[in-house]
Amino acid sequence: MKNIALSALTLALTNMISVSSYAVEGGTALSWTEHPYLIESQCTGTVLGGQYVLLAGHCANSVDSPFPRQVNLSNSESLMPTHRETLYDPNLPVSEFADVALWTLPSTAPMDKVLFVADLNDTASTVNLGDNVSFMGFGQDDNTPQLELAKNHSVSWLGISAFEYKGIDGHSVPGDSGAPVLNTDNNIIAVNYSSGGSVDGEGKYDANGTNLHFVKDWLLQNINRWHSATELTFTGEQTIEVQSLHVNDIDMATRQNNGTLTTGDIAVTGGTCVTDGAVAPFGMCTLELKSGAGEGKVMLDDGNEITVNRAPEPDPKPEPKPDNGSSGGGSLGWFGLLSLLAIVLRRKA
Repeated sequence: MKNIALSALTLALTNMISVSSYAVEGGTALSWTEHPYLIESQCTGTVLGGQYVLLAGHCANSVDSPFPRQVNLSNSESLMPTHRETLYDPNLPVSEFADVALWTLPSTAPMDKVLFVADLNDTASTVNLGDNVSFMGFGQDDNTPQLELAKNHSVSWLGISAFEYKGIDGHSVPGDSGAPVLNTDNNIIAVNYSSGGSVDGEGKYDANGTNLHFVKDWLLQNINRWHSATELTFTGEQTIEVQSLHVNDIDMATRQNNGTLTTGDIAVTGGTCVTDGAVAPFGMCTLELKSGAGEGKVMLDDGNEITVNRAPEPDPKPEPKPDNGSSGGGSLGWFGLLSLLAIVLRRKA
């Protein structure tokens, strides 16, 4: 989201200052640790349901940039996706084509907060021309991923699957493909997939996003699980929000009643997820949690869990060191040295 052309002075200073201190042009710099649900992989993606990355379909869809491709997390860890679902195929008719994809991660991404998807079944969430939107992406004008926020507003429709938005204080550059496009409630309504040149005399740029209303059924069919934070640390009581990205209505009362909702040092004491009946697709509910000091898990779905107070990994046992006095350690030791000395003295005699 920085200016496409950096000044010579900025380039000269690049090696003298840290990435976090670059001057921000055309956007607002963000701390990645404050947005752990975002991934960087030469594109930008959003983790949904703990293990699914929502991003643009053209990401990792070429010979020069094939799938799978390493996904970088905010905690400096990396994961290699195992599967890819996409509607990206320019050969398809417009009614079936969408520049969107879901990558499956081999394990749960640790996140203490998430972005929720707009209720795509609610007509009130429909994008209207003139609406304010924003997106967060790892723009790479200087070949260094830099997470920034840009504020835009929608200006036109692109068929039925996408819409165009124009920069108010920032614009999209390479690396922002796949970035989540948010409405004023900070919910995801689209996926950024391209940008153009200046669209007016003020140097503002346009960008295009896949409208998630167009792909809502595809999203649910490929995720079909609860969406929430995956890693929490607290003692006492805390209430969290959870979203259903299931195909059908679902509740957690069944798991709560049969004792499969929690394990370890965590209890669900209430919340609308267990008290108010089934939650519709894209619907929200709450879980009231009570935690002790030990590790516990909330088992939202089979294989989909929230870990609370994760116990630290045990320190690896040190490898036994070879006995310096033994003959098999590559060292003569004291006995070997004395024997050598005796041989030398004998020869001199």
